[in-house]
Amino acid sequence: FVFVSFSMSVYDFTYWTLENTHPGNMIAAMHGHPNPIKKWMDVNASAFLSYPAFDVPNAPNHPISRWDNHSPKFSKLGRYGDTIKFVDLPNEIRLDEVAEHFGVSTELGGTGVIVCGSPFESGNDPSLGKVFDAVTGRDTSWDMWRQREYTWMQVGLTAPDQLRQRVAWAFAQLLVVARGAIGVQSSHSEVFLGYYDILTRNAFGNYRDMLREISYSPMMAENLSFLQSKSAAYMWETQGKISFADENFSREIMQLFSTGLTKLNLDGTPMLDDEGKTMLAYTNDEIMSFARIWTGFDYQQGRGNVEESSWSGNRHDPMKIQPAWRDKFPKTDMTGGYIGDGYPLCVDLPDKMFLSKGATYRLLGASHMPELMEDDSSFKNDLTLRKFVLNSTSALKSKLCNATIDDNCQYENSVTLDDTINCTATECDADTLRVVQVNDGIHYEFVRPPCVEQVFYANAKKVIYKERWADSSCANPLLPYASEACCEGQQDTSAERSTDYLYDQERVLYSTAGLRCEAMGMGSCDFNLIEGIDSYKKGYHWTTDSCNIQVKVNDIGQVALVYKPESYEILHPHVRNDNRNFFKVYWDGDYPKNNDDVTIGNSCGNSTCQSLVTGGCLCDTTITETRVFKEMPSSVEEVLSKLTIGAYDTAAYGEGTYAEAITANGVTAYMTISTGAFDTKTVFEVTDEIGRLHRFKNTKERVRIPGAIEYAFRNAPSFMSVLNTEADARDAYYETEAALDHYFHHDNTAPFIAFRLIQRFTTSNPKPRYVKAVATAFRTGSYDGIGSTEYGDLAATIAAVLLHPEARSVNLDADPFKGNLREPLLRMMALMRGMELQQADQWPVVKMNDLDNKIGQMAHSFPTVFSFMLPEYAPGGRPGDATLVGPETMIMDMPKVVGLLNGMFSLVKYGLSRCHGGFGTEWSRCNEGDFSSATAHLSFSRPFDGATTTVEDHAEDVVSELSTLLTSGRLGAENKQLIKEAYIAKLNDTAAVDPAGSALRFAQQLMLTSPEYHTTNIVHKTGSLREQPEPPQASGTPYKAIVYVMFGGGCDSFNMLVPHTCTGEKDMYNDEYFEIRQEIALEKDSLKVLNGTISNQVCETFGVHPRLESVQQLFNDGDLLFFANTGVLTKETDKENYWRDTETQLFAHNFMQMAAQRIDPLKAEDGTGILGRIRDVLTKQGMSVGAFSLDVNSISLIGEPGVTESPMILSNSGVARFNEVPSSADMDDAIASLNGETEAESGVFAEWYSDVLLKSLSHNQLLYETLAEKTTEVLFPTSHLGRQLGMVAKMIDSRNERGTDADVFFLSTGGWDTHSALLANQENLFANVDASFKAFADEMNAKNVWDNVTLIETSDFARTLTQNGGLGSDHAWGGNYIMMGGSVKGGQIVGTYPDAIKDGSPLNIGRGRLIPTTSWEAVFLPLAEWVGVGVDEKTLNYICPNRHNFPESHFSGMSRGDLFEPA
Repeated sequence: FVFVSFSMSVYDFTYWTLENTHPGNMIAAMHGHPNPIKKWMDVNASAFLSYPAFDVPNAPNHPISRWDNHSPKFSKLGRYGDTIKFVDLPNEIRLDEVAEHFGVSTELGGTGVIVCGSPFESGNDPSLGKVFDAVTGRDTSWDMWRQREYTWMQVGLTAPDQLRQRVAWAFAQLLVVARGAIGVQSSHSEVFLGYYDILTRNAFGNYRDMLREISYSPMMAENLSFLQSKSAAYMWETQGKISFADENFSREIMQLFSTGLTKLNLDGTPMLDDEGKTMLAYTNDEIMSFARIWTGFDYQQGRGNVEESSWSGNRHDPMKIQPAWRDKFPKTDMTGGYIGDGYPLCVDLPDKMFLSKGATYRLLGASHMPELMEDDSSFKNDLTLRKFVLNSTSALKSKLCNATIDDNCQYENSVTLDDTINCTATECDADTLRVVQVNDGIHYEFVRPPCVEQVFYANAKKVIYKERWADSSCANPLLPYASEACCEGQQDTSAERSTDYLYDQERVLYSTAGLRCEAMGMGSCDFNLIEGIDSYKKGYHWTTDSCNIQVKVNDIGQVALVYKPESYEILHPHVRNDNRNFFKVYWDGDYPKNNDDVTIGNSCGNSTCQSLVTGGCLCDTTITETRVFKEMPSSVEEVLSKLTIGAYDTAAYGEGTYAEAITANGVTAYMTISTGAFDTKTVFEVTDEIGRLHRFKNTKERVRIPGAIEYAFRNAPSFMSVLNTEADARDAYYETEAALDHYFHHDNTAPFIAFRLIQRFTTSNPKPRYVKAVATAFRTGSYDGIGSTEYGDLAATIAAVLLHPEARSVNLDADPFKGNLREPLLRMMALMRGMELQQADQWPVVKMNDLDNKIGQMAHSFPTVFSFMLPEYAPGGRPGDATLVGPETMIMDMPKVVGLLNGMFSLVKYGLSRCHGGFGTEWSRCNEGDFSSATAHLSFSRPFDGATTTVEDHAEDVVSELSTLLTSGRLGAENKQLIKEAYIAKLNDTAAVDPAGSALRFAQQLMLTSPEYHTTNIVHKTGSLREQPEPPQASGTPYKAIVYVMFGGGCDSFNMLVPHTCTGEKDMYNDEYFEIRQEIALEKDSLKVLNGTISNQVCETFGVHPRLESVQQLFNDGDLLFFANTGVLTKETDKENYWRDTETQLFAHNFMQMAAQRIDPLKAEDGTGILGRIRDVLTKQGMSVGAFSLDVNSISLIGEPGVTESPMILSNSGVARFNEVPSSADMDDAIASLNGETEAESGVFAEWYSDVLLKSLSHNQLLYETLAEKTTEVLFPTSHLGRQLGMVAKMIDSRNERGTDADVFFLSTGGWDTHSALLANQENLFANVDASFKAFADEMNAKNVWDNVTLIETSDFARTLTQNGGLGSDHAWGGNYIMMGGSVKGGQIVGTYPDAIKDGSPLNIGRGRLIPTTSWEAVFLPLAEWVGVGVDEKTLNYICPNRHNFPESHFSGMSRGDLFEPA
């Protein structure tokens, strides 16, 4: 144990005894020495560790930041000198050795009444034998991380509840956990399977439950980086850091899990504004607001009985909320209101809420420590603790006891009062309760119902925390938030608590505090200290001083709360006038503006507010409350649109409070008996269209600026109290639930989820009526009698997806635009289930290897949160011509076509093995029809008996059955006849050992290549074969190549290019860069300085990231340049107008990646990409141009239909040969016939499949033969980027064999979405980039083509210059990018590096999101000219259709001559 001296608290430091945790241990290990930090303390050594500690002899410095960073790893046991029960120790140190030392038993026992098991876990079944391994830290199995895939496959093949499994798989692709985002992804199985169980368990339940479970899942929190995200206020108060809440989950839960980006009608069509433009469902303001809700989430304490050998956190159990980390301020929602609208005000709850209808109590058992509120830990073992013990006659005690007929208590886990009950004894004196003792050893915690506080309120009073020099704040006197402080006179500086207080940590109203002081013959007072009680029993205490609540207004109208008590020593930083905790409010009109902040100010409201030198206006406030309705509202809609302040159930108030209800127009009104009129206390009840009951108070509140009545905004509600001791976990959970309700009930959610589910099950492009039917089933909870009739019911939703006429009608199947390309994994599963996969006796689990790479899809192997494919992905060909989307087409490229077919052919011929591209994990004999050494095989067989049937009839029966099982009967007559003839030919082969088996296998393989198997379309063939393209011929034009590298995820490029030496008016590094970047800034001395003087930028010298040494050298050698502050633009814009000037949906990965690849924001050449259009032009000029994407499809390569061939997709690992050992010499001809030309009425996805298939097989043969002999002179890194660039180098080397004049390549490398641990992640990312770029440049030089190649690097966007709580950064806009090549005029920075980047600067739209000043058009136009496109207006307009939206000055310094050497 180590004791920390500043707090005298005792912690368990076992974590630092482990390998690779403490630097001292790591240094010792490097020198072969044992850990200097030992598990057990030396007897004579000190157990005290001081923070901060500096200049200690023979010891390193220990700044307080070191404690802040590491302390979450250490379990706090208590205060020095406390007595701790052995049973209360954390699991990690509840050890036999500890028990023996202190002479206690390790046996657990006592009077506990509840034991919680592990939720939803399955017990081990020893009778099944050893099938799976668990991580132990000493693992020997090589395929530990594949076990989760084996489990999924086995369940998918054998589970009796196939529809449930299918629904779970669909949701797994919507609510994605990306493998690479999880720290234990390389070994663990259980945490991944546990997350997947959420989807399986709720498949036919309610989407609200599913959404809640995934939101509390530590896997999702790690996946989207909100785990341990902390509020800006907490980081500033505790660590002095300027940081912001992580925005990752806040963005994706809306974009991907609930509402989507654009407002939708119920039928899924986008809502349009008056100008015909798509309306956004939310903006970045809402993302930042919701991000503050997703603060405070942390791992639960580790436990046993799970696979978890690491100390990196409990990924199994739903997370808990650390209330201290939670943001305390109001959060706006997506509909112009606040999270908290519709909830009652806490000040309006019934008197003695703890006895009122709806009051809830949760069982604590023997513990008297609350779990949803926080008491000082010293109370845990305090023998002097004053508890609130229920009187024997108490009606509350009777309710909680729940006695049987024998008078034995039957304690329930949770008890909610059905009616208000009368108080007894001391209950009558309490304003509120925390924990009550029912009987010895039995305690319940009172859980106040959800309610909100208005952030601004009248008559605030100052409260002092323990002593004057500790902390002062303001509190609402109408809420029980502090204790009494009684003095004999107002000049008395020492105060006392009433000796009659009811329980320790009791809170009372301000009025109650005064009465208690009067009862002592004293009075409330302003004081210095409280005497007579221990410090840990003190909290906030009321004073007689008043508080002024002020508002600080920034340049965009957001406000921060400022408290100004009459007098104080210390004020909490989050309510001081220098706090940065701004939140959005809804002004009635204009707002006070500091003239120094904006172009047109108003002198802070004509000087009614104080102009702050740091920016903003500081204003006093007043509160006005007015009634809304003076008579009965005309409709439910009028109530919902005009009222926002909720009300509690009127039945919970005492008799004589509310009169009998009156109902009209669907509205029920409750007026107070005292007035009998519609006033501010009237309560309205309404039920909305989806069945939710709402209660509203007939009032609205405005916060006004005294002396300037024109400045007013709606008062903002908040679940979290600004007072630290009252900011409880209870209210954080309430706030979280309210946010989940908001996502869930948003008008978009039903059509959004409906559309996504339809895409996963039936068709990629559902008709609006189909979407509407499914969305309606989601909203009503019913479809054709199926469902619970509750909003969000998934049984009803799935029923509508599968039973709607568009899903079932045979006539509608003939629609050529209906249907989809089937997912590759589902094609695999259909083969194995339909052809009756049978496992070998010694192989109880079906094991397949590397499916994610071979076919592009596998459970638990999602590459990103966007799944394997984008729902809006539009392919080329007939689907693209019809403006259809085809998500699955995104992962059908040449390597995956070959990988899927090779694997399925191998399974048919050899069983499950590694033979010739097989999916198995084991080798077998690779003899067709011999399954003896396979781990599984397809057992479907149809022997031929010539005595009972003819060859013709037998073939007809077999092929028809295969058609039913593999294509659902879709196989067309032409293709059926082709397969039948092939079957008969094999059946008649007298040389075959098993003709029927050979014939079946051949027929299966052919059917597995048919468009009817791979798509859900009906095929109508012309009877002609498809034309095969002629081999390309070079024109003799000197070769050029563009290599486009996308840093997928959003590169934080302001740490790639950093200002270094600035001799002008401003030191950009210290005054701007370091000040805004704080802990995610690079140290100036670490930068690799670029040579030469940069005369056109704000600084003379810049540096690059320390791991970019080769990039530095390429720049210094004149082969590399940087584009500064570049990004997607529709036109030049500014802070006031960017949101209306920009067509692209900003800050979203998929849309901004596509924008950087299309460079056509107005969609003038819709469906094409920048490289595709360049290729089109070059082709029209008579050049032969190749187009290649590595590993993924890319819109950047798509050109105008009919001008060029479709781009090829290559694998970074090379080209695998298709069907190396065919079952028939003419098999390629048979495949070509099966996929011949189709009629116009044929299904478009089937047509697309056949076209891509035959082109892929043609490309495969060409490239396999071309690349077989190609090698590189340079050894490329083995990273993904390194392998991609190595393949590009081989392709460039094969240009003559391929007959090309030019090539365009697209590459993408991931990992750049650095929402956490930015600096550590960039070390690896930039090191990989540097090594890969160097290898590529060296190889191009070695092959004498460096002058002919230009590599350009882009990313989705840059990232926020400010850090978030995870020491990462979030999505932003303008960034810095690289272009390099032998012809590049390097050694320069083009564009304009901003001369001001801090908050308030002209380009900073918030959190260091910079508006770009250089467009992608300005970057790619000179590149297009370099590669050879003509410079006439028509050509340039086609290359960049948006170029005329920019003035000529925008392209200054960006011409071909500026960026490239002369030809």
